Amino acid sequence: MNAEIDSCPPFPGKERHFLRATVARITHATAICPKGLYEIDEETQEIKPAEEFSLPGVDELKSLEVWGHRHPNILKAGRCSHTAPEGIAEDALEEFLAKQAEEDKVEERFRALNEDIPVVGSETAWISRVCGDTQGYSKGEGTVSYATNVIRSLRWPGAVTVAKSGAFCNIYIGDGIKRGDQSYSPVEPPEVQTDPSDQKENPEPTPQIEPEEPNEPDTDGKPEGAEDEEDN
Repeated sequence: MNAEIDSCPPFPGKERHFLRATVARITHATAICPKGLYEIDEETQEIKPAEEFSLPGVDELKSLEVWGHRHPNILKAGRCSHTAPEGIAEDALEEFLAKQAEEDKVEERFRALNEDIPVVGSETAWISRVCGDTQGYSKGEGTVSYATNVIRSLRWPGAVTVAKSGAFCNIYIGDGIKRGDQSYSPVEPPEVQTDPSDQKENPEPTPQIEPEEPNEPDTDGKPEGAEDEEDN
């Protein structure tokens, strides 16, 4: 965990710092809950469970408007709120914070999922599906459904939220890479070229060793076998 990070662009920290930052980014972006489950305490400004809340049914949970983010958004400055630098004058403090809030906007707490910026190539940043048995069964004075709502993030592949029978759970099984993140955009390698066809082998035009040539026939002498006939 104390290893140095060799990356492009460079990361000013060690392995444990990079892991902590990645976990925070994924958690603040993908931890969702049904809207109305939590509320802000007026005294402490901390979130707390709502006193009267019941998880909506399967049909209602299909809509992205029913789901909201549990944590505040992370600003470009790496925090969840703007802070003034040390040594700034009081008369310039309000103007500085107003400029920061305009350039780096703090999103509304528990904002709905349908308000998220769509990912490239899609009309939304989330996909909602219903899996399992969608049939409603009578139970007492009402009906019950055993179907499962599945909310999947397109911006962080591997982040999924499932809800069933009045309970829900957020899980993430991914590689820690945000879709379309400018810090990691590898280019697909080109196609592998096919092997060239083998050329036909030809004799060496200028060999290092001169080949032996057959002797020329003796055209001035007697034909073969002529002397033998005269001796007989």
